Amino acid sequence: MNLVARLLSLKSLENVDLIHTVRVTESAFNDLTTLGSEGIFYPATESSANAEYVILDLEFIRDHQLDFDKPAFTEWCRTHLSLSMAALQPLSYLFVIGTDER
Repeated sequence: MNLVARLLSLKSLENVDLIHTVRVTESAFNDLTTLGSEGIFYPATESSANAEYVILDLEFIRDHQLDFDKPAFTEWCRTHLSLSMAALQPLSYLFVIGTDER
């Protein structure tokens, strides 16, 4: 079963935008992974030598008190994503690609 099918099987598809993909710099990616571990998943896919991938379970991060620095994550999103916080709100998952490619 591929990764997307696995994710989609976890959620009802009614009126939900499940996945959005963003590319960030390697530095921004590394900063993201220091904000906590709950809600971050490292997919079992082949990664190129100069890219890393994570899936953020945004509902999990939003709805639970976890070892995730939510204020720092909000600031990280404002700094590194082209999406506004309002645009992130309906998303269940965010697929983040960190790369030093231009």
